[in-house]
Order: sequence, then C-alpha cells, then structure tokens
Amino acid sequence: MPQNLINQTGPLPISAQFTTGSNGPATLIVAGSVWTKTQDRLIGVQVLLDGQPIGNAQIWSNAPSTHRAVVPMHFVIDLNKEWPSPEQQPSYKLTLQAMNSDTTSDQNDFFQVVLNA
Repeated sequence: MPQNLINQTGPLPISAQFTTGSNGPATLIVAGSVWTKTQDRLIGVQVLLDGQPIGNAQIWSNAPSTHRAVVPMHFVIDLNKEWPSPEQQPSYKLTLQAMNSDTTSDQNDFFQVVLNA
C-alpha cells in the first residue's frame, strides 16, 4: 500500500522517519522543484536513505531564478533491517537535500515522496 512519506514545502533539506511492515524490495517515488541563481546548470534533489545516497531527481536549468520541476524518479530500495521484536518495526530515515552547490530551494518549492512497499 502506498505511504506518503514527505508532502511539504521547502527549503531543503527535509527529513522524515518512517516504518513499514514490509521487508524486501520497495519503490520510492520522488518529485519536487528547485532553482539556481546562475544560468546553464544541472540542479536537483539528492535522496538519502539512512544517510546513504540512493540517487538524484534532477533537471537542467537554462535560466536563473526560475523554479524548475525535477524529473520525477522511481528508486528501488531494499528494506532489509532486522525487526527489533515481532511487535516493533525497524525505522528508516529519508532525507532530501540539494544535489549540488548550484541547487537552491525555498518556501516556494514543494516536495513529495511516496513509498510503495
């Protein structure tokens, strides 16, 4: 069942803790917007799971100071932590951050991450 992990405005970074009753492969769907102060730059959102980068949602920006929607990305992840007990699910931390120093975000940018587990 899809689980909305992040559904909010910026700025980046944004983090969310989550648990899931599932072990094994899952998919994260990431969308959002960012901008750059200079022209002709590759900008985007870096996605981290438990502090480890799993990929980027990015876009090329020809013009400066224009909010750009990143290309939505689907990331296959493995939810493979051991359960602390049969009643307690493992916890994961998802973080969205600027992909590089050319990437800027503010309260006018919106981010959404959906987990399909």
